[in-house]
Amino acid sequence: MKIKNIKPVGKRKVYDLSVGGAEHYVLENGVVTHNTGSYYSADNIFILGRQQEKDGTEVTGYNFIINVEKSRYVKEKSKIPVSVSFDGGISKWSGLLDLALESGHVIKPKNGWYQRVGEEKNYREKDTDSKDFWMPILMNKDFYDFVKNKYSIGQVDMVNGSDLDKALEELDFEDVE
Repeated sequence: MKIKNIKPVGKRKVYDLSVGGAEHYVLENGVVTHNTGSYYSADNIFILGRQQEKDGTEVTGYNFIINVEKSRYVKEKSKIPVSVSFDGGISKWSGLLDLALESGHVIKPKNGWYQRVGEEKNYREKDTDSKDFWMPILMNKDFYDFVKNKYSIGQVDMVNGSDLDKALEELDFEDVE
């Protein structure tokens, strides 16, 4: 079927039709609708997945993955990991190790060990969950740019560079554990 003619009809009220059990529904004259629900009107749609974190058979927490299905601010199809333990709550360092490996700021010199680039000291994974390990990387402009390019939408500059510099100067990292 080809479109033969488009005729402006002015403003009209439109409806989002939903038909139970059907993805598509054929109306009169061959017009097809699609069940959309609130998808098109939402600014952000995040889908959460989770895996249990265990110590032997005991569940000690969860590893969540936030899947960005739709967003005006974060690149769609991004995956954001968040670790939550029952005794410590949300890990503020969630997902950073994978990002630092991907960006080249951390390397894995041998199985089970991690190292900041340009340093000799090796760390076990559990030892990377600390302010001492992360602050040199987080203060690195190249790492900041890598994370920004990975997750933010290009046209949206939510924080410009001078705002970031000012915010970093005002932070008291002694308060960060």
